[in-house]
Amino acid sequence: MSINLKNLLNPKVVLLRGTLFLLALFIFLLAIKTLYTITHTIKLSDVLAAIEQIPNVDIFLALLVVAFGYLVLTLYDTLALRHMHIELPFKKVAFTSFTAYAIGHTIGLAILSASGVRFRMYGVNKVKAESIANVVWLVSMAFTFGITTLVALSLTLHPEATVTMMGQLDMQLSELSIDIPNLLHNASVIRGLGISLLAIVAGLLVWSGSQGRHIQIRGWRFDLPPAVMIIKQIIISIIDLASVAFVLYLLLPHDAGIGYFTVFAAFVQSMILAILSHVPGGLGVFELTMMASLPTVDKTYLLAVLLVFRLLYYLLPFFLALVFFFGHEIWLRWLRKP
Repeated sequence: MSINLKNLLNPKVVLLRGTLFLLALFIFLLAIKTLYTITHTIKLSDVLAAIEQIPNVDIFLALLVVAFGYLVLTLYDTLALRHMHIELPFKKVAFTSFTAYAIGHTIGLAILSASGVRFRMYGVNKVKAESIANVVWLVSMAFTFGITTLVALSLTLHPEATVTMMGQLDMQLSELSIDIPNLLHNASVIRGLGISLLAIVAGLLVWSGSQGRHIQIRGWRFDLPPAVMIIKQIIISIIDLASVAFVLYLLLPHDAGIGYFTVFAAFVQSMILAILSHVPGGLGVFELTMMASLPTVDKTYLLAVLLVFRLLYYLLPFFLALVFFFGHEIWLRWLRKP
């Protein structure tokens, strides 16, 4: 991807970013308001008590899966760098990837946070800025293709999960005089949307071919990698998101009667809504949609599970990444030998 600096400063681009920011702020406030409506009767002491009920062995296993998930995330950068014919030791790639993702997941605004980390850390390793920009583009494309494929499969194979989620959200949003279109309550429409998304992904795979393609739009060049690489990206993304969903599954009560694939579908659909909201970390939006997707789980216990999930997958890696990042900066400035 080549970026023209003038495009970034274009008044239309600035206006678009400002509009997206205001929209994200509105969605965040709406999600918090709706979440409060659902949970205002739940006492904090009850949530803390529910957290204590989560078996320590499940928390430990969930922590191991989180570590595995972040290890899988390093494959995005590894694959992108290999595609760019850039040779770096895996430990440096893993260090950069973990730090970038852990900070980006929590802060949001990945184009500023995670990308900033990559530009700094890969730049120190003599990787050119243009190459880093392409790595950022490729890892972004990897996640986009992966989650689009998973959402498409979820909508196609399990549209009832979306209908359930939309029904629950409709009940809560109706109190704020907001109605969800009736089409989104129809399983056939949801399945049709999923099939359409799968067709788009398949079409892009065919169009990209063995050499890849590029699109030029008003000074912006978007490079689509070869089909083989896209397929590899999708596989990595599926493993990545499946492991994150497994963290939630491990933390849920074993007697709730909720299968892994139900949790997986709920997680993927909640994740895409959180991403589309542009709210940092999907805060509020993710919790709201997960509670709507799993209405049979006790709300107090589910809220406790989501809080522990945030701690294990977001906050703990985030603080560890900050230590790594600032430790790396200190080493570069004062401890590294000339």
